[in-house]
Amino acid sequence: MQSNTDKESLGTQQADLLLDILSTQKALFTEGISEYSLIELLKGPPYAFFDDDALRDPLMLFKTHFVLFHVLYKLKRYWREANEGELDIHTLSIKLAPVTALEKASDNDAVQGEQLKAADALADYYLNWSNFERADRHSVDILLDAFWQKMAGGTLAVFQPEDVEEAHRLLGVSEEENMSLSSLKRAYKKTLQLVHPDKGGNQEDAQKVIHSYQMLLKYYSLK
Repeated sequence: MQSNTDKESLGTQQADLLLDILSTQKALFTEGISEYSLIELLKGPPYAFFDDDALRDPLMLFKTHFVLFHVLYKLKRYWREANEGELDIHTLSIKLAPVTALEKASDNDAVQGEQLKAADALADYYLNWSNFERADRHSVDILLDAFWQKMAGGTLAVFQPEDVEEAHRLLGVSEEENMSLSSLKRAYKKTLQLVHPDKGGNQEDAQKVIHSYQMLLKYYSLK
């Protein structure tokens, strides 16, 4: 049985992975997309991040919504601080608005700092992971376990040897019996930095790296 610490670690691990996925989708957010369409996109290949039941059961829907908005508000802060734009987050429209020339030219660090610290009740709620953990804690422990197992690919997977070999090659790691999460994650983050669109790479290569990481997490049962 997983401890609360284990479940939180699994949850935050999956949230970090989702942040990596969404950070490669700047063009998608520039065009704009609804929450429903984004969840449907993330349910399909090459991501397979959310389970098919994500929108069916009310509790699962809430959990899916919370995780997605938790990551979107993290991405909003990241792109704002990098002067990449302002991510407007609403259920019907999630859209990246360009930074205005005035905002880019502003040298008033104090003003910018205050803007970044401005109270945002929704952001505060979604960025507080304990709000996810506390939701119906006493009555849904079993459902929460099932939720994270599904998000982490807890169902039995069949791996083709050539796919596993390619995943190791892309991440620059050797196949080993006792692969640790820390070493795999370190290799993944290093490789993603090299191919991420924000670092001069491209979306296709970044998606391949993310998919390889997801595959090896399941292959080594690091969840």
